[in-house]
Amino acid sequence: MQLDVVGVFSPDLWGFLLLLGASLLSLTSLLAPWLSLASDLLPAERFDLSLWGGCVVHDGGPLQCRPHPGLLALPPHLLWARVLTGASLGFSLLALLLTAPGLQVVHSWGSRQKRVLLGVGGALSLVAGLLVLVPVSHVARLASLSRFDPSLPPVAPRWEKGGALYSGWAAAGMHLGAGALLIATCYRQRGGAPETDARGAPHPPGAPIRRTERV
Repeated sequence: MQLDVVGVFSPDLWGFLLLLGASLLSLTSLLAPWLSLASDLLPAERFDLSLWGGCVVHDGGPLQCRPHPGLLALPPHLLWARVLTGASLGFSLLALLLTAPGLQVVHSWGSRQKRVLLGVGGALSLVAGLLVLVPVSHVARLASLSRFDPSLPPVAPRWEKGGALYSGWAAAGMHLGAGALLIATCYRQRGGAPETDARGAPHPPGAPIRRTERV
């Protein structure tokens, strides 16, 4: 496997870096609090709810956390958020594994195989972006409805958006951007440079690519 310094500024590499950052943000969204419950009666205390448990946060005091007793104990919207966000992270990691050998800076496959890898990786990145966008937007909508519910008294505690929602929105945007870059690179290479083998040497159209054995 060889590296091409000229391809450092290629769009497929930037798409791969965006995909890597989106994967990290998806992991953050999977672990961080999704909702926070605070009240004016107890300003020094709040309750953070994540996909894995709940924590009582005291200003200047210890953090008390308790995991969810099971999947059935989760509210339906958080249960689906846990499933979809986990699936998004899985699709994102699979897209990373497929995209890495298809980058222009890596000489390990022929150009045709690289286009297939970039195209599949870009499609998986788009799916991952949609999978994380749907639950964070739905939970944010429920939090907004709870916050501005006129039927609740002014002193009643209300749910507020947690940090995981903002991480999820950023992850969704980066996933969609990375997928668009990778698919655009795939189509650009399809109508551009001639077919090459794993060593970067061109070969006649329709001729089979000879694989060289490496010691």
